[in-house]
Amino acid sequence: MRIISTMGMVLAMTLGTATVVHAEEITWPGYMWQDPEDVPFYGAFADDFEKANPDIQIKRVPVPYSGFFDKQFTDLASGNPADIVTMFDGELGTYIENGFLEPLNPYLDKAGISLDDFGPSARLAVRDGKIYGVNIIVNPVVLLYHSKLLEQAGVQPPKDISEYYEALKKLNQPEKHQFATNIFAKPGAANLQYNSVQTYVRGFGVDFFEKGKPTADKPETIEALRFYKKIYDENLTPKGMDINGAAQLFYQGKIAMEPVASFAGKLVGKISPELGPHLRAMALPFPGHATKALSVFVGIGKDSKNKDAAGKMVAFIATLQEQQKILDLIGQPPARLDIDYTATLSKYPWFQAYIDAAHDPKTKSIAPEGAESFAAEVQKVVGANVEAMLFSGVSPEDTAAKMQKELLALVASKKKN
Repeated sequence: MRIISTMGMVLAMTLGTATVVHAEEITWPGYMWQDPEDVPFYGAFADDFEKANPDIQIKRVPVPYSGFFDKQFTDLASGNPADIVTMFDGELGTYIENGFLEPLNPYLDKAGISLDDFGPSARLAVRDGKIYGVNIIVNPVVLLYHSKLLEQAGVQPPKDISEYYEALKKLNQPEKHQFATNIFAKPGAANLQYNSVQTYVRGFGVDFFEKGKPTADKPETIEALRFYKKIYDENLTPKGMDINGAAQLFYQGKIAMEPVASFAGKLVGKISPELGPHLRAMALPFPGHATKALSVFVGIGKDSKNKDAAGKMVAFIATLQEQQKILDLIGQPPARLDIDYTATLSKYPWFQAYIDAAHDPKTKSIAPEGAESFAAEVQKVVGANVEAMLFSGVSPEDTAAKMQKELLALVASKKKN
């Protein structure tokens, strides 16, 4: 009887082991896993998803922001992508045109997710009726500022570009490690330089591309470049800092005012609670009365090894419950239209400027209009030329002319191919 009982126990243990189901793992690399601005939402989302889907685990792979998109493009092009792909407006068009992404329609339809639930930017991910990315965030840029610093300097919120420049000069105190504003002033990251300078170009009412044609040499573009270079030349911005280091200065009240997305305001309140009540925001006081918005998308690699599990994840992040958490946890405007902003506005009245900008028809995508499919190449041309303007003494006029020539050549090469 003892022998039989032992054999029965072994058999039961063997059968029990055979029925254990190991969770399927989907890989999601990204800058957000180590970025203090983003990780509160993305970490909570991953936890929510795994709780709702215990048979699926998200492998969270931190990748530095400065090299993330280059690595992701290489992985996609080589046919060895991660399961989840993270994209801004610019990357989205390139990935779609190169066939890097899996259509999401079956997964979204099954979850009852419709494009009608989202604002216009969501349609940037649609080609021939197929949806290649879920729009999760739409982040317009407005002027966020520390009102207490303006009051101490006797400065009123600027109404136009002239008042803005005068305010910058009065607010700048580099000897006290206090700067007027922040532009990206470190060489070696063309995409970050593009994002920084484009805010000013859009604010002057133009862009580097309009309807597929390069417009880098427009008078308004040149004027925006002149103003941008003036900020650098007159030391109105911290120099040589990486993007996170300069951001910390604003969160600590060491940068007075900055054209920036809404997450910065939420982080000021978290990192420097005493400064939060003094934050204010307004539309950019630039002559074009316009701004830009950076939209974030997630999708699935065409060669993903775990498409069905990844499909559940991208549908889950599009739900109202998870989209509301984007607003509540990191203070960024979600892409869905049915978000409740009541609690946010009661705590952060300055957020209204971001809602207004998101709804303003003059607010355009960060992606170059009509050149979305090769946006990454446009960013490199623009970023490299602006670096030469800031760090090598090239004039704004020569910068614009050279940029225009290179962008025209880029367009011609695309047409030829």
